[in-house]
Amino acid sequence: MGYKYSGPALILLSLLLLASCGEFIGFDTLTPHMGDLSVLKIYLADDEVDILNDSMTVGGYASCSYKGDAYGGLDKGGGAQIRMRGYTSRFVPKKNFTLAIDQDDEDDAEKFAIDAGNPWASFNIVMRAYSLVGLPAPELFPVALYMNDEYLGYYNIISIYDEDVDDIYGEEGELYKIRFHDIGNGIPAEEDCEKKYPNDDDYSSLNLFLVYAEHLATEDWVPWIEENVDLESVASYMVVRDFLGISDTSMTNFYIYAGDKYRILPWDNDRLYEYGGIGGNNVITKRMFESKAFQGYYRDQFNKYFLELGEANIIKKLCDYKEELEVLLEPAAEIDVFYMDYDSYTYEMEYIDTFLNVRAANILSDSSWADFFNE
Repeated sequence: MGYKYSGPALILLSLLLLASCGEFIGFDTLTPHMGDLSVLKIYLADDEVDILNDSMTVGGYASCSYKGDAYGGLDKGGGAQIRMRGYTSRFVPKKNFTLAIDQDDEDDAEKFAIDAGNPWASFNIVMRAYSLVGLPAPELFPVALYMNDEYLGYYNIISIYDEDVDDIYGEEGELYKIRFHDIGNGIPAEEDCEKKYPNDDDYSSLNLFLVYAEHLATEDWVPWIEENVDLESVASYMVVRDFLGISDTSMTNFYIYAGDKYRILPWDNDRLYEYGGIGGNNVITKRMFESKAFQGYYRDQFNKYFLELGEANIIKKLCDYKEELEVLLEPAAEIDVFYMDYDSYTYEMEYIDTFLNVRAANILSDSSWADFFNE
């Protein structure tokens, strides 16, 4: 999005201080006024803190307990396992976590991503948009996170995709997390992607999709996708991605569900709210438009959700949701020292507000979009 970070000298000094240690940095003397923001508290014994600090490089989980008024399965409290997944960025060195709720069967543990709020609301709004067009996108639930009663800042809780996707579609399928920089050259997929379930090393269904997307001629590709890909579902994914300018090839980070038909499920991304064009620039999404049937789904949904006035249009709903988030996040933004200043929060909110209000007009005035819709 091109967010600006002011006070470069302060940032550099702070990064040097933060980089000098691997421990968690919290504020045990800080009792921030969080407004209506929910609270999630995680507790670890001293030896488990050491395990957690090492989990990003060594692997494994640390044992912990949690409590709070946070979200779904996290609102009751109990035992869990936690690991560190990495840092948010070089500019904002907050840590991200995965929390697995203790179950009798470890394979059935429900997992949540606990991601530092950088950016503040961009992903929340994107995932809400995907949900509004009918995709099973996880909601980002904002919380104030404490660890051993030290305040770590504003975070989002996100349900991680699991076998429930089978229940949503009424199918028995396979789920893959895609991590390609260049999809067409990412074969075999097991070198870059992660199979979420079933727990095996069979990537044949994903490799088939990728090989066909890269190599089939149009006369073979089109009938194959019209039989084997859920065109309407993929169109739902792509209209949101294209309207909100989500460049899913800077670092492709989405899911492919291979059930009775192939589908694309959204996840996070580093680049959002760009004034881009149609279809993205990875081989799968570009080649979907070779199908006239897919083009029809795409046009119908884009018009319904973004260009035509009516109850189905989701732009006003996204603007309303942004305002709800601002009520929750404003107190957290004012005291979150990891963001160095308040400008990054206000800039993001103003940028999103402008984007949502002008994007439809921008598309309607763009000749490349007009040519597509007038075909």
